[in-house]
Amino acid sequence: MEIFVYRGEWGLPSIDFECNRLLAYLKFSGAKVTVNFNGNPFSSPNGMLPYMIADGKKIAGYGRIVEHLSAAVTGPPNTNRTANGGDESQHATRINGHMQYVQENLHPYVMYMLWGDPKNVDTTRTVYAKRIPIPFNFYCPRKYVLRTNDITQSLAGFSLEDSIEFHDVSEFQHNAKTCLNWIATKLEDSRWFVGDQPTEVDAMLYGYLSVLLKLTLPNNVLQNHIRQCPKLMQYVDRTTTTYFAKEGFNSFTATRSSNGSGSQQKSTETPNDSSSSSAGGERSEKSGNDAKFHTGQQQDPDDGPKERRKRYILSGLVATVAMVGFAVLNGILTLPSEGNRGNFVQYDDPGDYDDDDN
Repeated sequence: MEIFVYRGEWGLPSIDFECNRLLAYLKFSGAKVTVNFNGNPFSSPNGMLPYMIADGKKIAGYGRIVEHLSAAVTGPPNTNRTANGGDESQHATRINGHMQYVQENLHPYVMYMLWGDPKNVDTTRTVYAKRIPIPFNFYCPRKYVLRTNDITQSLAGFSLEDSIEFHDVSEFQHNAKTCLNWIATKLEDSRWFVGDQPTEVDAMLYGYLSVLLKLTLPNNVLQNHIRQCPKLMQYVDRTTTTYFAKEGFNSFTATRSSNGSGSQQKSTETPNDSSSSSAGGERSEKSGNDAKFHTGQQQDPDDGPKERRKRYILSGLVATVAMVGFAVLNGILTLPSEGNRGNFVQYDDPGDYDDDDN
């Protein structure tokens, strides 16, 4: 099994909150999978990351991936242990209730803030475009905008195409801040959200909080709110340091180190990591449960020479069609009509040849 995610930035393993959520889930649950940090969303069934290849099939989205992993005897983290030794089913119900609350109250405003707010959307597009191969970086981010538009239409009654005056997200923002306060209260006297071990709700919280805290946007209301809650900042930094110390990526640091030493590779080991191996300039860390996280230098299997050639051809065709369409719409180029089937220029016949003879 191999999972494809966006490579990280700002010291995080990924730029995307769903990818970070899945990566945290894998770490917490000890899933035996390989993670590729050069994923191409165009290769995903839904045009987004993360997605997984298992048994020759592609599975997209956090929910479906976790469902497949659970069916493959890789259950969610900490399902067999509870803080007070309570019933396992009650513990699972409690975890699901927490995740449902976060999904309903935090997710809508996070999506709007990233992909709907006119002040932020260009910045978010740029961040994702740097992680997507050309020419797909012009197309794939649009998927997130469309998904956000569905959320605002169904929950707030406005479209992203409407004038900014109609973007009433006051309720979204209030619910998100209330949710963050609730999370901070839960973490006040605990290292993890439930008990002394990470659970699936911790993976979800890390996915959201890590991106909100690290991504700099022109209008990042939630980032300012998180910075006023030291427990939330400590939660993100502690999880990143403990589980993604070497996996976190920073392009500025990587570029500077590359200029000085030739190359730099990023990999991660959890507290259970016991062995590592390297070959051909690529290093992967293997934990005690044999889960492998690649360095991010590995290429997507859908990104071989043939695939790149196809992309170049497709890019050329798209550019050609765009230029021809522009020329036709602006009258620079006219297409032949049905009446003029040949390539000859037709002139009107004045019919006054006899007058010239006279």
